[in-house]
Amino acid sequence: MDAKEGRIGNAFACERCRKHKVRCVPSETTGLCQRCQKARVECIEHVARRRPAKPRTTVQNPSRVAEMEKKLDKLSAIVTATSPAPNSASATQPSLPPVATTLPTQISEIGRRTPTPVATPIVSATTPSKPSISSIPPVAPVSSLHSGGPVLPNHGSPPESASSFWESLNETLSGVGQMNSMIRTIGGAHMKMLIESFRSMSDFFPFVTLPSGAFFQDLLQQRPILMFAAFTVASYDSATLQLTLSREFRNVVMVRTMKGDKSLDLVQGLLVFIAWHHHYMDSQAISIRTLLQLCIGIATDLGLDNLSSGSYSRDQSQHREGKRAYLGCYYLSSALGMLDTTKSRILSYSSILRTYASELASGWEHKTDSILPSLVETCHYVEDVQETFQNHSEPALVVRSQVTRLSDKWESMRAVSRQLPVDYKTLHWVQAAAKVHLYQIAAGLDIQDRDSTPSAPGFQLSLRISSLRSIEQFLETSLQLPADHYEYLSIVDWLNLIATLTILGKLALHATPMPGWDTNEVQVPRMFEHFREELCAKIPQPRDNGQDNQEHVFERFRRITAIMKMSLKNVHGRGSPNGSSFEITSSSRQAVSILQELPPLKLNGVVNGAEQLPTPWKVNPSFDMNGNDFPWRFLMGVL
Repeated sequence: MDAKEGRIGNAFACERCRKHKVRCVPSETTGLCQRCQKARVECIEHVARRRPAKPRTTVQNPSRVAEMEKKLDKLSAIVTATSPAPNSASATQPSLPPVATTLPTQISEIGRRTPTPVATPIVSATTPSKPSISSIPPVAPVSSLHSGGPVLPNHGSPPESASSFWESLNETLSGVGQMNSMIRTIGGAHMKMLIESFRSMSDFFPFVTLPSGAFFQDLLQQRPILMFAAFTVASYDSATLQLTLSREFRNVVMVRTMKGDKSLDLVQGLLVFIAWHHHYMDSQAISIRTLLQLCIGIATDLGLDNLSSGSYSRDQSQHREGKRAYLGCYYLSSALGMLDTTKSRILSYSSILRTYASELASGWEHKTDSILPSLVETCHYVEDVQETFQNHSEPALVVRSQVTRLSDKWESMRAVSRQLPVDYKTLHWVQAAAKVHLYQIAAGLDIQDRDSTPSAPGFQLSLRISSLRSIEQFLETSLQLPADHYEYLSIVDWLNLIATLTILGKLALHATPMPGWDTNEVQVPRMFEHFREELCAKIPQPRDNGQDNQEHVFERFRRITAIMKMSLKNVHGRGSPNGSSFEITSSSRQAVSILQELPPLKLNGVVNGAEQLPTPWKVNPSFDMNGNDFPWRFLMGVL
């Protein structure tokens, strides 16, 4: 190597890899190595410094030295002739560092020392009584909305955009508290990875989508609440970070709501936060139903339930997002209404929902717009089932005709979804859950003329068998989903999975005795065990145990379903007369505990053989699968 050139060190290793003295392997993402990508930290490029070359002594030529001195004298004379007078105006102006020799960090430091004045916006004296969706400025120029490229930073965006984003949210909490310091360490590179993860997750909740060509800086500035929610739901691989983000998100939303903030950004952020709420479920925090009521109230105040139709132009961009958001409110409301039939629906079906879905599907701005009509139709179908059998007692002929009508309607709805250009597994999952809902309600009806109608007992038995087969079809559909997509499932899909397994357990434990129905003959316990083992093997393992002994959503699923499996393991009868999850009927028609084979309890060293063993459901009444709130307790992990 020539002595004139200094040797350059390992210029390809980032600061983190150099610190740990490990090999730095570049990833597929530009400016991010594989170790930093796996750790989800900002990858700081190492600036290689040229080592100074060893000095060497050279013999100077006298004639060359004299020539250089003459050139310096001429340059000095030119500078003296062109220099301004000491009393001139320019002499008093401070000199700025040249751009070519100023580092980015120096430029940001100069900007902090000499801030640029910002023009004060003119505020109108009249304040509108009701916010309007049309008053919200577009997120990005039209050229960027349809460019089809990934989310990229703006050209010339400041390097401290990530810190300024967190500082702006921290100012929202001024007077209430300070944002957790761990959150403010999330840098720009980490944010971009979270946004890309959220884009994949949005296929499972296609009601809040990001413009494909929107600049990263524009998203942070114009959609802070939505971005905050997206960062929260996309941090599923770190329970500690996700729990911290979820708590701070609640605080920010609470403060903004109390201050009267009503914007589409707030509605979209709440929808996203609710849609994946099962990952950071907190039984002590505000309930999902309350959050959804707040979201729908803001959406109504914004007029999202009465947006005009129009062509797909720049003026209609916000209207299209508002329509998707309102459809998302109905989608979540339908899921809550299907599981909790004792309470009134927060948002019911209306013709405007079908109009919105059809308009968005015809425009097909996003690939998921094509399934919006099918999702809305499925939610309307579930609502139709509940309204049809709301009396819980009908004559056999009426029940038969209504079941036939609803079954044909489901087949027609399923045939339409098969013609979609893209095969969405979650759409099939939601539709399969709707069929389970139909036969579950129909099988639980009280047939008024059961004793006087000869065909009524056989019809009831066929409904129960159909309910069991629909459960099997739903669980088979759930197993077709790739393993890495289970983290993307929205709360609607997760609730449907929990509710279906609960219905299967209730068929074994709480089904009324009926001629021709035997739990062991139809192999309900074995079916439950089979699908439970398959699902537990497929759902992801938790990557981070989190703090405060917070149970991960997949750990919770494995734990509670294991208890459910044990309660079904030794079932010998056809039903429990006392409605207990742990009691069966013996041949002498007496209720006995399924724990009778266990050794007697010992209290203070004394064998408790004289007293009857307490059933676990009496010790913990919350673990009763026959209760209406069991799926919600399952979801929150309080069982």
